Amino acid sequence: MRLEFVKTFIDSTTHLFQEVVCSDAEVASIKMRPSPVAGGEVMAIIGLMGDAQGRVIFDMDSLTATRIAECMIGEPSEGLTPMVRSAIAELASMATGRAISEINNGGVTLKMSPPTVISGANISYDHCLETLVAPITTAYGEVRVNITIQDLK
Repeated sequence: MRLEFVKTFIDSTTHLFQEVVCSDAEVASIKMRPSPVAGGEVMAIIGLMGDAQGRVIFDMDSLTATRIAECMIGEPSEGLTPMVRSAIAELASMATGRAISEINNGGVTLKMSPPTVISGANISYDHCLETLVAPITTAYGEVRVNITIQDLK
């Protein structure tokens, strides 16, 4: 796993939170895990392919997702509506797209899949791939960014 890629994904996500949802975003610590840490009620999953492969998973509880989406769309929401799910997918896509653009500018070719948003109680992600997990604390709650990247070169 190339740590400079992971740093790029984390930096892109924290900067995006500051710009789009007007919230300070702090990463207390980054931890290596044998598989993604996903225990929230909302996950946005984006696949990575090209010179490296993997996935980025944005994991949060439904209240955090709703609060972030309300800020993005500028109006209150009645829970985890399709509009909230769409806003979370867009946020994940923007953060991942920014990171990929920066990585591609460095000479590595990466592409991303469209985001898939999964929601529900007690959802989990069972793939056993070494993952760096960055819990990002915002004014709206915690978003865990799980980054798994395997260099193919």
